[in-house]
Amino acid sequence: MGPMYLVPQAQTVQYDDPAYASGEKASHYLSNIVIWAPGNPPGIADHVRKALADVDPTLVLYDVDPYEKVVSDDFSQEALIAILTSLFGALGLLLAAVGLYGVLAYMVEQRTSEIDLCMALGADRGQVTKMVLRTAFLQMGIGLSIGIPVAIGAGKLMTTQLFEVKPWDPIMLAVAVLMLGLAALLAPAIPARRAAGVEPMVALRNA
Repeated sequence: MGPMYLVPQAQTVQYDDPAYASGEKASHYLSNIVIWAPGNPPGIADHVRKALADVDPTLVLYDVDPYEKVVSDDFSQEALIAILTSLFGALGLLLAAVGLYGVLAYMVEQRTSEIDLCMALGADRGQVTKMVLRTAFLQMGIGLSIGIPVAIGAGKLMTTQLFEVKPWDPIMLAVAVLMLGLAALLAPAIPARRAAGVEPMVALRNA
């Protein structure tokens, strides 16, 4: 990028390069006017049109937009990408919860004989449920202890690539932990309670 300098609107600069000369000519056409209007006074658009008509009746005013709308339109594509990224993140969280539910439920099903044997030897439902949940939450705790630092580290990497992206969002992390924790609670609890409801003699014969 070459050097940059500012000159008055009415001042003309002579360039030897035709490309620069064309840009110099286009720069003298007024395309945007920024108006400082604190408090957003009513009828500002009509006042602007009247003021421009007083200067030159041939001037054409296409629209008067608040600065928030101008900035929002400039970042409309980025906003769409952010929305799509959020949707994909939510879908990924849902798939992770479903996958965690399936893995833990399968793990408990594999231990049905062990649960039946514990019931036959005198363990009650509460003890069996606690045993299963303890194993499930231990595995989930190991996963979260690895996943949360990785998520924070990935967020810090994104701050160098995206505008106004926080290194980590505690609310989103809390939502993810709660959702995965709920899946980890329901997945083993349901088959464990079903297995714990088997009569001891039936469990002993099945074991």
